[in-house]
Amino acid sequence: MNEDLKKLKVLKTKDLIQMVRMGVENLSAHIDEVNDLNVFPVPDGDTGTNMKRTIETGYSVIKDADINQPLCQTAQDLSKGMLLGARGNSGVILSQIFRGFSNGLDHKREVGVPGLVIAFKAAVKQAYSAVVKPVEGTILTVLKESVQKASKSNNPTIYQFFINLLTQARITLANTKEMLDVLKEADVIDSGGAGLTYIFEGFLSYFEGALPDPKYKETVYDTNDSHKNDANLDFSLFNEYSELDFGYCTEFILQLSASKVEDVHNFDEKEVIDYLMGVGDSVVCFKDGTLIKTHVHTKDPGAVLSYVRRWGEFLTIKVENMALQHNNKIAKEEEKEKEKPHKFMGIVSVCQGRGLVKAFKDLNIDEIVDGKQTMNPSTEDFIKAFDGINADNIVVLPNNSNIILAAEQARDIYNESHENTKVHVIKTKSIAQGYVASTLLQFQSDDIDEMIQDVTMSIEDVNSLEVTTATRNTKVNGVDVKKNDFIGILNHNLVSDKRSKIDCIVDSLSKVDSIKDRETLLLIFGKDMKNQKEKDDTIKQIKKNYPSLNIDIIDGEQDVYCYIAAVC
Repeated sequence: MNEDLKKLKVLKTKDLIQMVRMGVENLSAHIDEVNDLNVFPVPDGDTGTNMKRTIETGYSVIKDADINQPLCQTAQDLSKGMLLGARGNSGVILSQIFRGFSNGLDHKREVGVPGLVIAFKAAVKQAYSAVVKPVEGTILTVLKESVQKASKSNNPTIYQFFINLLTQARITLANTKEMLDVLKEADVIDSGGAGLTYIFEGFLSYFEGALPDPKYKETVYDTNDSHKNDANLDFSLFNEYSELDFGYCTEFILQLSASKVEDVHNFDEKEVIDYLMGVGDSVVCFKDGTLIKTHVHTKDPGAVLSYVRRWGEFLTIKVENMALQHNNKIAKEEEKEKEKPHKFMGIVSVCQGRGLVKAFKDLNIDEIVDGKQTMNPSTEDFIKAFDGINADNIVVLPNNSNIILAAEQARDIYNESHENTKVHVIKTKSIAQGYVASTLLQFQSDDIDEMIQDVTMSIEDVNSLEVTTATRNTKVNGVDVKKNDFIGILNHNLVSDKRSKIDCIVDSLSKVDSIKDRETLLLIFGKDMKNQKEKDDTIKQIKKNYPSLNIDIIDGEQDVYCYIAAVC
């Protein structure tokens, strides 16, 4: 971390430029996540893409600015760049947030925390005023509540202000699904609020000393790029018999003309808003200097464009048939479903390590949830995996006692919203149990409940063993553990500590009940077992001590555990 930045009490141009850079990068890293949150039936652009374009265009204006120029000037340039780059509702509102922020800075060369509070409060006011009918549970609420919290908190530094801002943004974002019925029904958070929160995360990362991503490349946008997706649209989905159910998404920037308006600087945009409200909906309209930026859904864009020319001339125009976009989206979803044959049962399994993933897929597992190093995927990770399966039943193998609750929570959420698919969780507490369960699930029956009961009973006889490295000195279950020794964990109980990993697994196996009567050992080598001689020596020592065991080998390449074993 950069301790100097964390102690910063005054924000200057050089800080704002880097904050925006980090905000752009963080939003870009999560752009697919934000786009996937779009739950509305009529796609009005992609939220994440629109927000990225908006803030990225603004950043392109200020990235090479003189770091000694007043902060207010930099913020104003950022605002103007975002205004011209804004696209879609989310992009327009985001540009208005920064417009308000810029106005709130007034003429200041730099600001402390009190000035920052004023600027963000102005951002809230401007964002709400730009939307004709503000709706709570959206990006507006995330902004408002996070600014309220940060403004009331004790903020001795700029860094602390953004900690409080981001903390509340995350809380409010999680609550948005309870504020809007459409979000609650789809069980997702607001996409615009998510995009704003990722931008705030980027801001905070600057003060924590994060460095710009050297691989990040700024997107170059063509002035006509709104039409570049036309090649991906199937125009046959809107033909001579189609009806315009959704209208046109119409956006434009109107330059007020002195020859048409008596006083362009004092022109009241309410006159434009009143007209648009009468001919369409989803109206966002605001004035910036002598420019009018507008977004509206209407069935007669030609009439709208002709009417508003009484006040000026167009700088940009974008008109998209939302019915065509909607039909293409539905068609793609249907085609995607066709690619997945419907079946009686699908399986989701958690695992980590390239070799283990392959081994599970070889057992016809439909979806793998990446447990990553800590084997702690989220509820959302499971739900995304469920969405990838077209089946009457989905069986989940958590393969870790710490994530059974997350799997069960995902099951409950999914079952409530999907009538034609039922999710079941088999409480596999280890990779060893999960692998054995996967082999048993290959023998399917028509009675899903009976099959799950049989598998559950069978895996109770599986002994799960893991060998890893001790991270500290301790004493557990009567075993003295020394840091950096190898420890054996059998059925979640620490049973062995040895200086050698081979000695450790041999000793740990001796703790298995009736080991002399066991027949099968599945041995999974971890990522650090790259030496073939070490693998051969391990197998040799196990066979020497337990000759009755038939040993099956998998190069799992998992992290943390040099050995994972199942003894049956």
